[in-house]
Amino acid sequence: MPVQNAEIAAMFDQAAELLEIQGENQFRVRAYRRAARVVEGLPQNVGSLLSAGRDLSELPGIGKDLAGKIADIVKIGRFALLDTLKKQLPGELGNMAALPGLGPKRAKLLYDKLKVRTLDDLRRVLKTRRLRELKGFGPIIAKKLSKALEKPRAENRFKLSVAEAEADALVSFLRDGGRIVVAGSYRRRRDMLGDLDVLVTAKDGAAVGDKLVRYENVAEVLAHGPTHTTVMLRSGLQVDVRAVPEESYGAALLYFTGSKAHNIALRGLAIEHDWKLNEYGLFAGKRRIAGATEEEIYNKLGLAFVPPELREDRGEIVLAKSDRLPRLVSLSDIRGDLHVHSDWTDGTATIEAMAEGARALGYAYIALTDHSRRVAMAHGLDPARLRARSSRSID
Repeated sequence: MPVQNAEIAAMFDQAAELLEIQGENQFRVRAYRRAARVVEGLPQNVGSLLSAGRDLSELPGIGKDLAGKIADIVKIGRFALLDTLKKQLPGELGNMAALPGLGPKRAKLLYDKLKVRTLDDLRRVLKTRRLRELKGFGPIIAKKLSKALEKPRAENRFKLSVAEAEADALVSFLRDGGRIVVAGSYRRRRDMLGDLDVLVTAKDGAAVGDKLVRYENVAEVLAHGPTHTTVMLRSGLQVDVRAVPEESYGAALLYFTGSKAHNIALRGLAIEHDWKLNEYGLFAGKRRIAGATEEEIYNKLGLAFVPPELREDRGEIVLAKSDRLPRLVSLSDIRGDLHVHSDWTDGTATIEAMAEGARALGYAYIALTDHSRRVAMAHGLDPARLRARSSRSID
């Protein structure tokens, strides 16, 4: 299984934290954090880009050195610098540095003077009041740390773009003839999400789970049953895969897409008719009256179909009753792009090819925003090249 962009970004972020704890040059620390954001936001897996012969050093914020490190990670699945830093600074120093009132320098001081390597070590030191032995650690900081450590660990949250790359790879792996869709907040296109809810139609649900646990990107199997399997991916993203029968596919998709508030509102409408709505279907007594598709459930409840992006119980139910839901923006509505780069700098296509591509998409305009030489990257346009470019024209 190829290394995912999110994994590389996490490696760079962790390396940045540990370098900062070591007192490394801030320019180097920022370079790793900036590179993490660039890799995280790429629309393609870096392994695919390298296989296609793409020079990663042409990406903004990625020089030759970082491009080489990324290529090494893709090749061997590890980040050698991070492995070295972990040996030099073992434990959870990176997590400790993120606590309020601490920071990299104080985390390093705790490690050097009191051998605090983990959050549990820090809790013990706080209880014994040994923290007061260190200069700069007064009662206010101790109180802040104690309060922060009392909070439950925050759930990992992932940007939609990062989850999208994971979801595409997972769906491609699991696809086996039946229907498969990623539901939950992913389908509602929320900016951030904590997990992926995947629904598949299959006669043998256990076989789907068996296949999932063999997925090379799985770091831990949390649950494995005949119709429901939960795993943790290497990136820290949790995945719940459920096998559902065809006759309940629509009801399950509706239920697991959410939101919770939207589902509660729909169940309230069902109750008004003495019906029951759950993930198996819409029932009148024991008889299923809808459930194979979402559309038939909405129709039975007297509603227009509500697009997943609107299912937040923010007035969409009322609008759906009178068929007055707003039309969502689609790709066909996009009239142009105001930020594109050509092969004059770090793009891969000629200006002519980009203009033709824009015409093919039905765009009315594009704005070329190639880099100037003032941007600290290769191939920035200097005055001579800019004059050469301006002498050309495109119809």
